[in-house]
Amino acid sequence: MGVELSDVAAGDFNAPIEKFYATLPQAKGNYKSRQRPIVIEGAMNTETEILIRALKKPVVYREMNYMFVAGTYKDYPVVIVRTEIGMANAAASTALAIKKFNPCAVINQGTAGGHDSALKIGDIIIGARSFDNTAYRSAYSEAGEGIDLTKQENIGTYAYDKTTKKFQAYTEYRADPTLFNIAFAAANNYNGANVVSGVIGTGNTWLECVDYINFLHEKYGSSCEEMETNCAAQICQNAGVPFIGIRVLSDNVTNSREYVPESAKVAQNFVLLVVENYIRDVLKK
Repeated sequence: MGVELSDVAAGDFNAPIEKFYATLPQAKGNYKSRQRPIVIEGAMNTETEILIRALKKPVVYREMNYMFVAGTYKDYPVVIVRTEIGMANAAASTALAIKKFNPCAVINQGTAGGHDSALKIGDIIIGARSFDNTAYRSAYSEAGEGIDLTKQENIGTYAYDKTTKKFQAYTEYRADPTLFNIAFAAANNYNGANVVSGVIGTGNTWLECVDYINFLHEKYGSSCEEMETNCAAQICQNAGVPFIGIRVLSDNVTNSREYVPESAKVAQNFVLLVVENYIRDVLKK
């Protein structure tokens, strides 16, 4: 089954969700909270609906046309961000969320395409690390010698290093250890899906070339690909905010042409369990 771009557009996919969002109260004034909230991000309607419906007393804030829904979950402040699709949108909305809400942690979650043939649709990947799979320097070749994208060096993306007090290239961003441990522990008590630790590749690409996907998997260890995680991680690195990426496979062309966007529900339910445990074991201790 092929995939059309209209299948994943945030504004077009599942129009009833947009109507639901329109019924939520609009914020008046600046956000105020005695406790620093947890920010949870999702690019599309299908990646945010369950999260937003889980909030108590949700209120909508808008900045630069990005939507932020603030409320509480398990009696703790949580903000859901619909980042919109793509790297620039993820970076912009994450920066705005950090500036506006001063979160104690950021979780980027949603769907992804598989790079590991051992994984199936519906499996969840806890991102031990992420990288930009489009940030590379190609090997030199003369005109007419053809194109070989496998001859490349990962040059990383630039983020602030608090030790050197300078921006430097990071070829990967690692998950916050506390968030990772909480998420991995939650996986042991979660029956909704197979949950594994892995590597998330980010780029403004939708790869269906199995040979190139296999190359990325073998060279960089990528478990999956999507369009937002590493950019959000980069901004969180700049701001010194704990971060983790969590993704569920909606497709995996290494073993199937099927596409199941509804798998986004699986990721959201798991993330809610992670958040509940993080609140209980870390924030309220």
